Amino acid sequence: MGVLNFLHAEGEHVIFGRTPIICCTMGLFFLIVTATESIAENDIDSKRGWYWYEIFQEQLDQPKKEKPQQPVVPEHSYDQLWNMHPDDFQAHLNQVTKQAVQFPTETNVAHYLKVQDVARRKSAAFAAVVDFVGQKNPQFSTEDVYPITSPGRMALTAMQVREYDEVIMKAQDDFGLILFSSEECGFCEAQQSILAFFENHYHWPIRSVDVKANPNFAARFGIAQTPSIILVNKNSQAYLPISSGVISMSDLKKRLYRSIRYMQGKISPEQWAVYEFEKGSGHDPLKFVSPNNH
Repeated sequence: MGVLNFLHAEGEHVIFGRTPIICCTMGLFFLIVTATESIAENDIDSKRGWYWYEIFQEQLDQPKKEKPQQPVVPEHSYDQLWNMHPDDFQAHLNQVTKQAVQFPTETNVAHYLKVQDVARRKSAAFAAVVDFVGQKNPQFSTEDVYPITSPGRMALTAMQVREYDEVIMKAQDDFGLILFSSEECGFCEAQQSILAFFENHYHWPIRSVDVKANPNFAARFGIAQTPSIILVNKNSQAYLPISSGVISMSDLKKRLYRSIRYMQGKISPEQWAVYEFEKGSGHDPLKFVSPNNH
């Protein structure tokens, strides 16, 4: 047949002869060209950027980070630093220290060491003057009642023990102890043995009370746990807690000594730790205070 197409005898569809081959060839060619262009574009994009010395606009638009600027800290002479107010000196020392740490140059570190040297010398001078003035004015010292030598410390301990014994022994007729305990208390027996030794030595009246059997009596003194010891003035019925928990013999004597003198009106709470031989000395906090102020 000399024509490119013909009509099918049984239908009205037009069937092309060579046309399908041409169309398929052109479509394939179009896809190849398109794919080639896409690959080329991707290849070009992949070779952009820093590798090809190209800076994108968005990178140019980013603000540059500024380098930290070194603060300007004034430098003072030795005389200026020596006479500077302590608050101003401390502020200057802080500035110099921070500058040397952040920018540890030779100049900054030397500046820091200079200020530190002045601080060290000024401290040494102050300590020396304190020692000198204290020696000239013994009323400001505690050496008269608190020696630092070994023989002096031994004598101090002997004086304290002697005061304990004298005060406690003289108070046996006016004061008594009450021990609050319970059967479930695992420490009460240990405290009772210590009190037995105390009673045998000082001949004090001691009463033991079971808090379970006498809850109202325990509540009267605010007892919440055992063993607990209170000191009672037999004449005024005034009382003072001594301990809550097991207390040693030495601590019991010290607390009784202070409590008795306080309840007798011989010391104030400010003088709680002052011995009788220390009153009016450098260890007495109320030495220079008038009686109306305490």
